[in-house]
Amino acid sequence: MKWENKLKKNICSIEELKKHIKLTKNEEKMLKGVIEIYPINITKYYMSLINKNDNKDPLRKLIVPSEKELDLSWGYDASDEKGNTKVAGLLHKYKQTALILSTNWCSAYCRFCFRKRFITFPGKEIVWKFNTGIKYIKSHKEINNVLISGGDPLILPTYIIEN
Repeated sequence: MKWENKLKKNICSIEELKKHIKLTKNEEKMLKGVIEIYPINITKYYMSLINKNDNKDPLRKLIVPSEKELDLSWGYDASDEKGNTKVAGLLHKYKQTALILSTNWCSAYCRFCFRKRFITFPGKEIVWKFNTGIKYIKSHKEINNVLISGGDPLILPTYIIEN
């Protein structure tokens, strides 16, 4: 099966999640509040790696929603990406490094991602035209390290990655 088709079978609801792990009524109620803001998106593969008998399993903590996500004391831009954005979708925070935000989608949503704003406010910060970012990088000779991130850049179509 192609990876794209596997991702279409991701766990994206509490009902689907309950087929894989046991939730108390309180957990289920809490999850409903969290996923109103931050959706669930878990690959079947990740789910298969979780110790279903351990509520403190590290992978479970990484991908299963938690009420801790509702604490926004850190804000939506914990690493000041907005202040370091030079052109749409390109950050230049460190002298030799540029970061291209290529997509706002991941194959699984990490619950403590510091770019959660991507799924809450989609499409506002990613690069839409790579040429603009490439032009910026070429004009800054000090840049010798370019990171392509997002979201998960490996979900981009092959023709974009190749170019």
